[in-house]
Amino acid sequence: MKSLILASLPPMLIAAQEIIDAMPGFDWGTISATGLLGWYLWYTTKVVFPNHQERVSEMQDSFTEQFNSQRDHYEKILEDVQDRSDKRHEQIVESLDKITACLDSKEEV
Repeated sequence: MKSLILASLPPMLIAAQEIIDAMPGFDWGTISATGLLGWYLWYTTKVVFPNHQERVSEMQDSFTEQFNSQRDHYEKILEDVQDRSDKRHEQIVESLDKITACLDSKEEV
């Protein structure tokens, strides 16, 4: 395949030179700019966007993992605070029951 391209290159260059000579007023800048823009379009859609999408997906997965880990951590903290609050509430209720029992027993005496 490579030798075919190399073998056909000189005739193509000669043909291109003949086309250039036949059209002296032809603007090759427009064609080269169009070719460059076409290449940029191809490169952007076939190379840049897929790589970008892959990186965005990786970042989303990483963020989701970190977010879930942080959420689990805060849920554990909240459960611990709630457990402490429940224990303290039970202690307060027990203390109030004891105080009430003490006051009731003193009133009877």
